[in-house]
Amino acid sequence: LGVRVRLPPWAQILLFFMITIISSTNRKNSYSKKVANTYSQLCKEFNIPSQIFDLQYLPKDFIFSCSYGQSTKEFDEQLNKYFIKAKKYIFIIPEYNGTIPGVLKCLIDCADYKSFKSKKVSIVGISSGRAGNIRGVDHLTSIFHHLGSEVFSINPKLSNINQSYNENELIDEKYLELTKNHLKQFNEY
Repeated sequence: LGVRVRLPPWAQILLFFMITIISSTNRKNSYSKKVANTYSQLCKEFNIPSQIFDLQYLPKDFIFSCSYGQSTKEFDEQLNKYFIKAKKYIFIIPEYNGTIPGVLKCLIDCADYKSFKSKKVSIVGISSGRAGNIRGVDHLTSIFHHLGSEVFSINPKLSNINQSYNENELIDEKYLELTKNHLKQFNEY
């Protein structure tokens, strides 16, 4: 972050077909990031261009400096790289108080709605409990419909996520197969 790179035209076109995988919490060493990394590895395996946006790298004061029509250069660069230039998004959303993390809602509120309009979105709910953040998936789906996004109908809900990883490796075979099938279908969407 913070490094500005000028891409050749062919790479800029490739970015438009890229999937941005969002680790939707600012918590360090989160399961959201582990799941995002799993999706990123699968993208490489399937030759799907992807990038990860980890919300822990948002500007620390973006909630106040990037709202109500104001913005900062750093925030605008992140929006441009991870949202404007990407064609599709996969949001990995952990359950926080029965819904989505507040930092994710703040990001959506501070971003220009055009960042999400007509984009294809998939939502993966995760939780340490047994429901896989089903309410959060529903809440975020409603938000994206309001913003004019196309929300993919298959939204995996991964429960007991803390028991599904050994360090950074997804060891739950059922979840691994589910994420592979989900990614293949979302890529064709």
